[in-house]
Amino acid sequence: MAYRIVSDSSSDILAKDDPNYRSVPLHILFGEQDWPDTAETDLAAFDAAMDANTGRSSTSCPSPLEWYEAFGDAEVVYCFTITYSLSGSYNSAMTAKGMYEDEYPDRHVYVCDSYATGGRMVLMMDYLKELLDAGTAYEEAYHKVMRYRNQTELMFTLQSMKMLAANGRVSPLIAKAAGLLDMRLIGRASEEGKLTLIDRHRGARRVLLGTFKQMLSYGYNGGRVVISHNRNLEDANGLAKLIREKFGEKVPIDIHRTTELCSYYAEKGGYIIGFEKDGCDRPLPA
Repeated sequence: MAYRIVSDSSSDILAKDDPNYRSVPLHILFGEQDWPDTAETDLAAFDAAMDANTGRSSTSCPSPLEWYEAFGDAEVVYCFTITYSLSGSYNSAMTAKGMYEDEYPDRHVYVCDSYATGGRMVLMMDYLKELLDAGTAYEEAYHKVMRYRNQTELMFTLQSMKMLAANGRVSPLIAKAAGLLDMRLIGRASEEGKLTLIDRHRGARRVLLGTFKQMLSYGYNGGRVVISHNRNLEDANGLAKLIREKFGEKVPIDIHRTTELCSYYAEKGGYIIGFEKDGCDRPLPA
């Protein structure tokens, strides 16, 4: 096998109809119970466990060995990780890269920090696949994908920030204030890969309109969109409808359910949006 694309499970894509793709799991811990984020997990059972949990919970990143084993016998490997500011997944992948290249000096591993999660990772991986299928050289494909990362954006809307606050990802005071005011929050991944809150509204409809307005303000102009949602298909479809009403029915929009890791942090009702910005190098399909 010439190359392999490996992503940690924060992409929300745990399996593809592609022999070159692998996912490595992040882990969610409810007390002593470990839920690896894999395609074999019963997501309904995970939802029930998360909703019922009143005790301690946490997350952990894939181990270097999990990354290493996912590389298989590939001559070239591309790893896509959740932003370094939320997880140690990037550092773990870098350790696996060193192990693999030490053992196989003629092989190479490229580690791509998405500076985000979810939909931006999907956009980056899909673009890489297009480049490689078109015969782009491995090193050149890596540099093009990293440039493309800066031509994409990631936003999210949350009904609760309890888990983010409990795990030190946002200020507990901000999370508590939002809950007391019954606010739904809109945020984005900053240029440094950190979570930044940019807007707030009450009510699902106002959040949808506010989210779409923020997408436009951050450069959305009819490019590809990937929406992952935690048990909120209605709002995901509502956002897609707003997009297509303005830019046409042919806008490529992928909607799917969050898997464990993003479900844990986005919590029930949250959704995550990755999208291409105006001026993106990647051409839209005809």
